[in-house]
Amino acid sequence: MSRLLSLACAFIALLISTTVAPAAAETRSLSQDWLFKPGENKGAESPTFDDSGWRRVVVPHDWSIMDKPDGSPPFDPKAIAGQDSGYLPGGIGWYRRHLNLTAAEAAQVVRLNFEVIYMDAEIWVNGERLARQAYGYTAFSVDLTGKVRAGDNVIAVRANHPDPSSRWYAGSGIIRPVLLEILDHVHLDPDSIFVTTPVVTDERGVVSVKSAVSNRSDKARTIELVSRVVSAQGATVAEARESRSIGPGALMESAQSLELPRPLLWSPEAPNLYALVQEVRIGGVKVDERRARFGLRTVTFDARNGMRINGKPVKMRGGNIHHDNYMIGAAGAPDADRRKVALMKAAGYNAIRSAHNPASQATLDAADELGMFVISEAFDSWNKSKRAQDYSRFFQTDWEKDIDSLVISGRNHPSIVLWSIGNEIPESGTPLGVETAKRLAARVRMLDPTRPVTQAINNDQPLSTAQAAVLDVAGYNYHAELFAKDHAKLPDTPMYTAESLPKDAFPYWQAVETMPWVVGDFVWTAIDYLGESGIGWMGYTQDWQKLGPYPWHLAYCGEIDATGRKRPAAYYRQILWKTGIDPIAAFVRQPKGTEDLPDRHLYPIVPPHLDWSLPDVHPSWTWPGQEGKPLEVEVYSEFPQVELFLNGRSLGRKTTGSESEYRAIFQVPYASGELRAVGYRDGREAGRWMLRTAGAPERVAVSADRSQIPADGESLVYVTVELLDAAGTPVYAQDADRKVRVRVSGAGTLAGMGNGNPIDVSSLQSGERRTFHGRAVAIVRAGTTPGPITIDIEADGVPARRLQLDAVSGRAL
Repeated sequence: MSRLLSLACAFIALLISTTVAPAAAETRSLSQDWLFKPGENKGAESPTFDDSGWRRVVVPHDWSIMDKPDGSPPFDPKAIAGQDSGYLPGGIGWYRRHLNLTAAEAAQVVRLNFEVIYMDAEIWVNGERLARQAYGYTAFSVDLTGKVRAGDNVIAVRANHPDPSSRWYAGSGIIRPVLLEILDHVHLDPDSIFVTTPVVTDERGVVSVKSAVSNRSDKARTIELVSRVVSAQGATVAEARESRSIGPGALMESAQSLELPRPLLWSPEAPNLYALVQEVRIGGVKVDERRARFGLRTVTFDARNGMRINGKPVKMRGGNIHHDNYMIGAAGAPDADRRKVALMKAAGYNAIRSAHNPASQATLDAADELGMFVISEAFDSWNKSKRAQDYSRFFQTDWEKDIDSLVISGRNHPSIVLWSIGNEIPESGTPLGVETAKRLAARVRMLDPTRPVTQAINNDQPLSTAQAAVLDVAGYNYHAELFAKDHAKLPDTPMYTAESLPKDAFPYWQAVETMPWVVGDFVWTAIDYLGESGIGWMGYTQDWQKLGPYPWHLAYCGEIDATGRKRPAAYYRQILWKTGIDPIAAFVRQPKGTEDLPDRHLYPIVPPHLDWSLPDVHPSWTWPGQEGKPLEVEVYSEFPQVELFLNGRSLGRKTTGSESEYRAIFQVPYASGELRAVGYRDGREAGRWMLRTAGAPERVAVSADRSQIPADGESLVYVTVELLDAAGTPVYAQDADRKVRVRVSGAGTLAGMGNGNPIDVSSLQSGERRTFHGRAVAIVRAGTTPGPITIDIEADGVPARRLQLDAVSGRAL
């Protein structure tokens, strides 16, 4: 095996060992063998309760997105939360899981770790109520020590999602992973480990480690704590040791410093990672081991120099995301969450705002690995509610522990650069809002003094100024005019756009480029999501109930659609950012009378300053019935000149640049054939983009994002189905869309299937779906037994296709 391949495999092994779960005496993923039933199910907490008729599900799991018992889709025009939830209901649901332990395991320290349950969850073990967690977006642990026994143990979970609880689709149930840890009575406190890098240069790095060892035995113990920094290649590059005695029931706090010569620094361009490996030894025998992955980097913000990473200036090219994964709802399957980060990175984004709740561990792991900045956000409401059943009901009693969970679970991730304490808080700028922000910010800084505190403000002056004054970095939603106004009053406060509209991409990015104190712009949104139905199509008015009537269920404001396809706004933004990914792109404005979605003008007139999206343009040159009529073609270009050709005939050259907002608009009499946009730099062709008229669908192209997956019952493969004509041209016209059927057999199952159509409320689990603009995407989940996975695809009127994948033992490379 070559040295390069050996290093690659070693790096992959490090990523796997440090991102899937912390290494302890034993850590188990509890994704399999959960039983679920909707409704109250009185008595389900009892270990003797008969659950034989319950449905077996894989966790993470969202019951709100699942088909009804009769097989009909879950969308309901009478859903209480209406357009907020995408017409998908909440309710009450119960989970049960039987957990078999040996006598030796049951005698150890046992922890049950839930990353998220939405919402107001209660946990029983063997009939004893052990925990309640109200907030549906923060991680929590349940101590089962002394509560479990040898043999069968029964975990029961009740989740209560009352509607309306959220302004977006929240989902329902155990929506993120669950882990079981079995630890020695002497072990590292999992919540104590905090890695910082106070000295970071090309020549030298200092890693500061705070941690604590817990002795839950009845005897004093002399322990040795060994901390090692391990490189991506598996080599130990620094080590520290200390030996101390710990009394029974005591906690030993430790502070260690490790020095690295010539460290590899973390940045978006080079996301180098290390692992801190800590061992607790008694008499030379290892009784516990825990890993924490980290990166060496410095991130600073100031109003004169903006944002700098490792001393170099950087601007946040940001996008907001919600937590749902469309076809599988709010189920935060790690592969689904990672895919969103990868899609954003590939589209030119370098920053994510997790709106409006803490990012999942899978999202943070992917951001660490790919080099993405993250703003992880705590809350959408504090003291005052936005919806009758939202988090404000619990804020006064629970905010402190939920802030703790946000920070402790995320502070070792190098990708996180800002902690956001809230979004569009109603009381912002008032004495109550300012005082609450001070308390939240103080708590965050106590837990993590290395990162600034921010908040997303959507007030005008003077409220905006009062709220921004208590923050380290001020975020503004849709208020770019405040960059100058608030800067005049708060000259030392860095600022950024926490939310902006796709149609405002140019002026907001101009602010980033021309105002040193403005450090980034985050569009609403990078990826489309469930709920806030139709907001990206009809625009925003104060009368929300007139927006997105059933069957609208997607927001339809994502620059990347719900299936992962870039929309025109994403191409424009990456050109604005000068990423070089697609330096020229051309799109055609939808001719009147051919709209494939309900025309936005059928709805109440939206003032231009509140209109949400870019013009309705499409990557298509197939417009039957428009022959000879002028069609508007928009060309986006990084190049200073563009020329448009129709069937080889030049339609003229135009200049592009900041004066034209990097756009050139042509009026083109429609004729079928080839439309070609050519970009020129220094008089020479430097790039081109082509659209071709498509014929009728003749075949389907089928592709998978990988060919092997682990047979772990959790891993996902995304399978894309696209309609092509006889010449291989993508078929985009809606009147050519076809019904597609996907069947999965062998060592996998179908987890969901979608098309990105915001008004298609057919089932997401049945495996039958019409294409939308010629495309549909299915998700296949691996089973727990290795073997081939066969995927059969049929589309009306074209030959069937078969794709075969492999579920393999261990990790697939």
